[in-house]
Amino acid sequence: MKQMNMLVSGLVGTGEHKRICVYFSDKDKYAEGSIPDCKITSSKGFSKEELAEIEEYLKENRDHIIEEAKKVNPMKAFLGKK
Repeated sequence: MKQMNMLVSGLVGTGEHKRICVYFSDKDKYAEGSIPDCKITSSKGFSKEELAEIEEYLKENRDHIIEEAKKVNPMKAFLGKK
C-alpha cells in the first residue's frame, strides 16, 4: 500500500459497541474504517482495490493500531496538545 495519512481515535463507544475509528487520507481521497471489524465504513475517491488494501492493512496491523489508540488522550487531542 502506498504511503498516506492515517489518524487513529481513542476507544469510543461502550460495552460490546466499543471501537476505534481509523481515518485514511491522500490528497482529495479519504476512507474511514473501524477496529475491531477492520472494515471501511465510508470513503470517497479510493478504488475498490485500494479499499480492499486498506482493509487488509487494518487486519494486519490491528494490534498495533489498538496500542496506538490506547495512547490517545481525548482531552489533549481536543485541546490540540501533544
